[in-house]
Amino acid sequence: METRPLILLLEDHCGSAEAMQIVLRDWGADVVHGADADDVASTAGANTSRATIIITDFHLTDTDGVSAAKQLRKRAPRAQVLVLSGSLNNDAKRAAKSAGYTFMHKPAPPRDLIAWLERNNALVD
Repeated sequence: METRPLILLLEDHCGSAEAMQIVLRDWGADVVHGADADDVASTAGANTSRATIIITDFHLTDTDGVSAAKQLRKRAPRAQVLVLSGSLNNDAKRAAKSAGYTFMHKPAPPRDLIAWLERNNALVD
C-alpha cells in the first residue's frame, strides 16, 4: 500500500488554512494543520518525522514561518519547505531564500501550488 505524503501546514488564518487543506487533500496528501510549530508537532506526534512537505505562512502570530519551519525540520529533516506571504515587501522572500526555502506570494493559485508539490514531493520519494 502506497503511503500518502504528509504535509505540515502552519497557518494562523482559519479561512486560508481551510482553503489550503482542501487543495492539499485533493492532491492526495494527509495534512496536519496548526497555528504554530508546537501545535503542528503536537498534533502530528511521532508522524512528524515522515513529513515530506512543510508549508507555512510567513506572518504567524508568535513568530515567522521561516523560524517555525526550521524548528519543524529538526524533526522532519527530509521535508521541503514552502513559505507563503501576502506581504508586498520582500522580507519574507529574503528570509525564505536565505534559509534555502521556496517562496510564493499569497494567495497562491492552486495550479502553482500543485506544480510545486509535484516537483518537491518527488525529491523525497
